[in-house]
Amino acid sequence: MKSFNQFLSESVTINGDFNGTLNIGGSSSPQQVGEDFAADLVWQGQLYRMEFNAKDGIPSRERLAEELQSQYPGAIVHQIYPINSESKNIQVKDSKRYHPAKLDWV
Repeated sequence: MKSFNQFLSESVTINGDFNGTLNIGGSSSPQQVGEDFAADLVWQGQLYRMEFNAKDGIPSRERLAEELQSQYPGAIVHQIYPINSESKNIQVKDSKRYHPAKLDWV
């Protein structure tokens, strides 16, 4: 285990740009950071809100709809929302369906 003085003597360099490139520890190879976003879509007559992580930026509604057709055939994307906190690069993080009787997402 490191002593407190050893911990304080270490330096870590973190820098990046607004295109999602993050350099940690002065490494010369950039590391891509994904961007989180949510989308409302209609699939099989139900309204869903899904959260995604895209490594190549937030896609357009049309591109996202095309990418989702393999898993959700006939899905229509209504709106995309950036979250502040891939073709093959897009991964679904969370999915909720709107339940009109409960007036809530389930």
